[in-house]
Amino acid sequence: MIESALKREFRERLQAGSLTPPGVHVQKINMHPTFESDLKSHIDALVEFSFQNFSNKVVHAVIELKSRLTPMTLEGAIHQVIRYRNEIRNSGRFGDLYPMLAAPYISESVRARCKEVGVGYIDLNGTFGLIHDNVYIDVVRPGTEFKNPQGIKNVFSAKSRRVIRVLLAHPYVPLRLEEISSKSQVSLAQAFQVTKRLQEQDFIQRTTEGRCVSRPRKLLRLFAKELKPDYAANRQVVQAFSELPIQAIAEAMEDLATRKGFELAFTLSSGLEPHERNLRQDVVAAYVSIPAKEIQRELRLEAVGKGPNVIIMTPPEADNTTAGGVFYERRTLSSGLVGVSPLQLYLDFSLQGGRGEEQADFLLEHSLGFHE
Repeated sequence: MIESALKREFRERLQAGSLTPPGVHVQKINMHPTFESDLKSHIDALVEFSFQNFSNKVVHAVIELKSRLTPMTLEGAIHQVIRYRNEIRNSGRFGDLYPMLAAPYISESVRARCKEVGVGYIDLNGTFGLIHDNVYIDVVRPGTEFKNPQGIKNVFSAKSRRVIRVLLAHPYVPLRLEEISSKSQVSLAQAFQVTKRLQEQDFIQRTTEGRCVSRPRKLLRLFAKELKPDYAANRQVVQAFSELPIQAIAEAMEDLATRKGFELAFTLSSGLEPHERNLRQDVVAAYVSIPAKEIQRELRLEAVGKGPNVIIMTPPEADNTTAGGVFYERRTLSSGLVGVSPLQLYLDFSLQGGRGEEQADFLLEHSLGFHE
């Protein structure tokens, strides 16, 4: 569950002292505190702060953690945390409580509104505001690690689609948000936004163990469709011809990649295992992480408009990575070559159209193991 992941991140960073400015110390943290049965509050945290410059002063804060705070959602969050503060105070457990809001990222406009209504704030970058009872602390740290995602308009664009590759690589294996973030090298906030959107569209489900894809076939087909315009515009493709045997060309590419230190993965017909093949095609096709024309020059290949037997491709920038990109989970083929994953093979054949789409469907039925 996303809230538990954020709360765990918040608690660990608060305990480590990375969220509070110098001179402010966390004495106690009580996550999900319980109160009398008639109390209707569901508190995220009660925290006791002490201060180096005020030796005998402590501030007890009731903190409401939100996965995202925007001007649109802020008023509801303020009302909620103040109501919680009042209910707890009326229960007689605390004589004084300071309401605070926490989120991965707190913007300038949110900070300004919180100050107007007497609510403190803290975010996962270390921005910290506590203005209460003669204590005035207002520290703003840049949103370098956690930024306001501003929503995800298209989960198939830019870095967001790395999350989809990670999820589809093993659709029935539940992954926690931290794992998804790490494997795709996107922020925790962005991983949350993408998975939230996918859940809203009924593509993934959340369990106590993590997130997994509920309709992998439909999601994969939509992924291929959405990928097409971006790859048409931003994937560098060099079509060439060589008199050398296909295996010799492939081995020359691998030798060059070893010497030059760039990423390489074979795809299309040269990325298939024999049992996965459903078309006759005799070309060497590969993704490289450097400009495709450099490979053409190094191997002295002749560029052609039609009838190529060598296709060299540089993926769009967001996919030019081993972290959820086209080089994610490469596999060693029985031929000895290193190929893209079966998932990426499906995408590449789908982008070809015609017989390529037939080969993609064959992979979907016989190789990917998607039940739905």
